[in-house]
Amino acid sequence: MYSGTNPSAIRSQKWLTESLLQLMEVKPYKNITVKELTERSDLARQTFYQLFDSKEEILEYHLDHLFQNYLQEMHNLKLLTTSELTRLYFVFAEQNETFIRLLIQNDMISILNNKFNSYLGEIMNLLKLEQDVILDQYATAFLSSGLVGILVFWFNHDKNLTIDELSALVYGMLTDDCRDKSEG
Repeated sequence: MYSGTNPSAIRSQKWLTESLLQLMEVKPYKNITVKELTERSDLARQTFYQLFDSKEEILEYHLDHLFQNYLQEMHNLKLLTTSELTRLYFVFAEQNETFIRLLIQNDMISILNNKFNSYLGEIMNLLKLEQDVILDQYATAFLSSGLVGILVFWFNHDKNLTIDELSALVYGMLTDDCRDKSEG
């Protein structure tokens, strides 16, 4: 994937991304061809292959930008708590609901999970917790899969909880509050 600073290439990446997302709204991802994508974005096929190795890379590129914005929001907070982190995750998901639903509909949630997993370590560093590298790697894998799974469940159940309710539920799971309530 191209990662340079050429304004023309960056603009072309944006056009290809927008075109893919537009096409995914009207047809399954697996049926979208590179030819369709380049025609819709008014770019040459060669340009596509100079910028991306596959359609999947376009989705990863888009997720990278979304997660960079998410990280910037967290950096802007003066003191980040686990509770705030959980809430921000679901706010982020709701802001990007259309895209996430496209991933769900096309059985491509693994892309979201992989990207979230790659960013979660950095997100967890913002909490400034003591670090144990091995534990952090397993915790990151566990949390990213769990949070993406909860997100998919929430969307598939028409967001039957508010963000605050869902955040409190997840925070309770993370802090053992749920078990304490069920035992009492």
